[in-house]
Amino acid sequence: MDSGKTARQVLDACGGKGNVRANAICMTRLRLELEDTAQVDSDRLGTLHGVLGVRSHGTNGVEVVFGPAVIDAIALDFCELTGLPLGRKTAKAISTMTVGAPRREARPRQEVPRDTNPGRRASYAAQRKANRALRGAPAAQDAAAEARTDDLDQLRRMLEGPGSLLDAADAAASSTARAEEPATPRLLVLNGPNLNMLGVREPSIYGNGTYADLVSLCRREGRLAGFSEVRCFQSNHEGALVDEIQAALGRYDAIVLNPAAYTHTSVALLDALKAVGIPCVEVHISDVSSREDFRQVSYVRAACVATVSGEGLAGYGHAIRILADALDG
Repeated sequence: MDSGKTARQVLDACGGKGNVRANAICMTRLRLELEDTAQVDSDRLGTLHGVLGVRSHGTNGVEVVFGPAVIDAIALDFCELTGLPLGRKTAKAISTMTVGAPRREARPRQEVPRDTNPGRRASYAAQRKANRALRGAPAAQDAAAEARTDDLDQLRRMLEGPGSLLDAADAAASSTARAEEPATPRLLVLNGPNLNMLGVREPSIYGNGTYADLVSLCRREGRLAGFSEVRCFQSNHEGALVDEIQAALGRYDAIVLNPAAYTHTSVALLDALKAVGIPCVEVHISDVSSREDFRQVSYVRAACVATVSGEGLAGYGHAIRILADALDG
């Protein structure tokens, strides 16, 4: 992969060098603070080679998600193109890198095998396919149109979360703007490891529906249930899911969570749900109660208002309705 070429394409899709105020990375995300978010071409960003997803950040920010094997090199190339230093988050995340260092020193060799791992590459390919399917699928009713509108709305509203690049004045202005918005409920849908492989992973258990199908279903059902915003996020990393739960505080009113394998292992997810206190419904596509013994344990259940299991993708719609009723009550 030509990291320099990808960095240039990302910069062009974000309005060019003059539109970038600051750049940093957080985990596998290239985090940008921009002068004008209206110049961002999110559709183009989502189709670039190596890009797994695009999300908003703060009132003037956007994050471009890459794989862990390529993010470091792309971040360095991007910094060279903008002439801006790496942010504080980047300095911690890439402790072995410095701006202007030779490429061989800046890109640890141990990162290379991960990019060629067949399972990892298949996972990233499935996520890219899901993103493209959401943008290019025929409009069944108006689901695809809603998905595109939701992406643009997210760039304008912008999620403010931990580690934001905003200064105190921008953060205060953002808080005032949010206070003036209509008090309509917002929904966060979180999915854990391997759910990006829906349609490929054990169809006899999880069905033939893809992750793109799941996202479309959640957005459609969420709007029907009265949610003004439905954000879907999937990660194979426990810490990323914890970050999303923490960032939901003050932003989202309800959470649908399918922790997948982390259901049976993650005290961290349980603690995060308890910390934010947002109503949450636990969802499982398969009937976990009839499967292996180790799947009978759920750590997150203690922080959830209900559990929906064994209803396939339709279980997400059921969970959304449960949360809508709970908020109405």
